[in-house]
Amino acid sequence: MSTQQLTAEAIALPLSERVMLAQALWESIDSDLPEIAELDAVREAMQRDQELSSGTAVGRVHEEVMQAACRAIGCG
Repeated sequence: MSTQQLTAEAIALPLSERVMLAQALWESIDSDLPEIAELDAVREAMQRDQELSSGTAVGRVHEEVMQAACRAIGCG
């Protein structure tokens, strides 16, 4: 089965099964590439994810992020 076929079948799964599949895939990548955890960007992303999950930080919706980015670079 090709990656394209596998992807199409995975996308057709119910949401809960897609989430479980995504988590399993991420965990397999994480365990296969332990050195990636040493990268500052990955470490910070993992910390921010934990903060969001625990409620110590509050996220913003995509539209808010894009508006702030646009203001920061002067396009809006």
